Amino acid sequence: MHAAPDATADTAPLSWYSRLVLHYVGRGPFLVAEHGELLRRLVDHGPASGVAESERAAARMRAQAPGCPVFLGPGAVPSGAFGGIAAFDVLARGGDDEKTVADWVRILAPGGRAIVLVPDPAGRGRALTDGEWAGERPGNRSHDDWRQVFTAAGLRVHREGSDGLIRGPYGRIPPLLDPRTAPARTQQAIGTLFLNPGEGENAVFVLEKPAD
Repeated sequence: MHAAPDATADTAPLSWYSRLVLHYVGRGPFLVAEHGELLRRLVDHGPASGVAESERAAARMRAQAPGCPVFLGPGAVPSGAFGGIAAFDVLARGGDDEKTVADWVRILAPGGRAIVLVPDPAGRGRALTDGEWAGERPGNRSHDDWRQVFTAAGLRVHREGSDGLIRGPYGRIPPLLDPRTAPARTQQAIGTLFLNPGEGENAVFVLEKPAD
């Protein structure tokens, strides 16, 4: 498996995540799934709440984002209550992903958007690690498979792409010296999504609930 990223590597995606939400989703109200540090950042830009699948995860989110409401499970979230959902690395964890996506559709207001990051086993990240892939989980879907799940639930794909090669090492070269990781670092620095599907570790989707 890949070596655990250092603190700098952890901070860069978190900053990128928050900038992606603000750029593509808007200014809330936001619902953040399972990510208290991201919730803490987004509450500075508009109303924000969290949602977690377990009491333990909900308590952790409340500790990381003091004062922010945290729902226990998407079923507790009112319908149409949020203009944006942030779900980074939430799906493909062994739960009922189709039900979770259906809950997001219910929770979103018409015209609302969700930004979702999911593992992409067909992407370049796996190809470069000879099967020793950090995102390996049972039942993983490819980018195209995830697109089908989202559109079948009634969501439109506003934008789609990849996080790029964000982990490493991909061979013997340290990640910061590996030119193959430069596009991902540039994408993070810009704070948008320009890498094409399949170019990295994970697929990224900006999804929209139709307004009509």
